[in-house]
Amino acid sequence: MATPRASRLIATLVAASAGFAFGVLGTEATFGRLRAPAPGPLLYSLELRDKAGALLANPLLVGEQGAGVHLSLAQGPQAANEAVPQDALPQLQMSLDLTPEPVREGALCVGYRLSIDDGAAHQGALHAGSISLPLGETRSVELSEGGEQLHLELTVARAGSKAFDALLRKRRIRPLT
Repeated sequence: MATPRASRLIATLVAASAGFAFGVLGTEATFGRLRAPAPGPLLYSLELRDKAGALLANPLLVGEQGAGVHLSLAQGPQAANEAVPQDALPQLQMSLDLTPEPVREGALCVGYRLSIDDGAAHQGALHAGSISLPLGETRSVELSEGGEQLHLELTVARAGSKAFDALLRKRRIRPLT
């Protein structure tokens, strides 16, 4: 028969071991498998063209699901033909807000607010709406406000996906490995 001192030592060791085991399990439950992994960053590829099909802007943006992205773009005049003097061409100013909301697994509804001013036909009219698209697929929308007609094309891909790598290859950017 164990002495009272040995019994107390065994009870203390059992209680300490149980406390340690429950502490590890509680930590795992709180910070481990029960917490959904955060989705990776999103890459937005946009193409904005005017009525004639001329490319106005072609930015790549990086954001997170559930968080909006803002772009303020001011470009100096760019000549497609060097015979045209630079001061004869307008300067492009654009403001774009994107707000992604998950629709279902692998798909988003991206709200947009676009204001563009090139000093000529596009006088800063506000274009707003939303585009639903599966990740990795391209969707386009025709915009017409204040007499201007624009074509917006949008592709969204999650970082690390095949669609993400394809977007970077299209732009000739090497993915980080």
